[in-house]
Amino acid sequence: MFYMSSDFAVEELRKEYLKASVVQVSSFLQAQSAADIFSFLRGQEEWNLSFNKFGSHADISFLDFCGWSSKQKTTLNDVVWSQAEGGFQYFYKSIPIFDFCSRGYGQDKRFSAIFELVNSRPFLSLMRSIVGDQSISFADVQATCFDRGHFLKVHDDGVHGKNRVAAYVINLTPDWDADWGGILNFYGGKKNVTQGLVPTFNAINVFKVPQKHSVSYVTPFARESRYSITGWLRRGQVK
Repeated sequence: MFYMSSDFAVEELRKEYLKASVVQVSSFLQAQSAADIFSFLRGQEEWNLSFNKFGSHADISFLDFCGWSSKQKTTLNDVVWSQAEGGFQYFYKSIPIFDFCSRGYGQDKRFSAIFELVNSRPFLSLMRSIVGDQSISFADVQATCFDRGHFLKVHDDGVHGKNRVAAYVINLTPDWDADWGGILNFYGGKKNVTQGLVPTFNAINVFKVPQKHSVSYVTPFARESRYSITGWLRRGQVK
């Protein structure tokens, strides 16, 4: 099992969230849980390599991708980058933990422990209190990994029928350097960055949906990958 910390300053966090529509909570997980989840994700070999393929979400096996020729990899990069020039695009690795667990797929029990963590009574109660919305009924969840060259362009997470109240990101890479990129950026009406959050180890970012945000390009000189547990706080029933 993985465990949250305790004794959060809930009232102060709620005030900050209501004022800015985003809040970062440090030391969110118990130290051993944060270290264990990071080691678990870092040791995963199989991920989906996710990107936007002409308007539709696409996943390919990262292990298969590693076996491609240099020409094949270059072709995929060209497709991703050409679409990114004039439209929405993303390129990163993911593991659909919510799908694994809600549909009963056989997977490592540690995925189930992550699913149970973000759907536990303490987690959901804390999120409802911070966000100020008691209608939140569950959290979906995925693992993400941004390697060198990965990014997520500006979008707002607003999807009809998903009933998303807020998004959350639990950052899990120790000693991340802001110069490596991977910054969670938020945008104002004139397209200026109004706030940028470095993926600080064992901090959770919670932010209102819909809201324009992005994850900046991870630089070629980054010494580590940007690991996180992410998802949305949602109303209604698990589907």
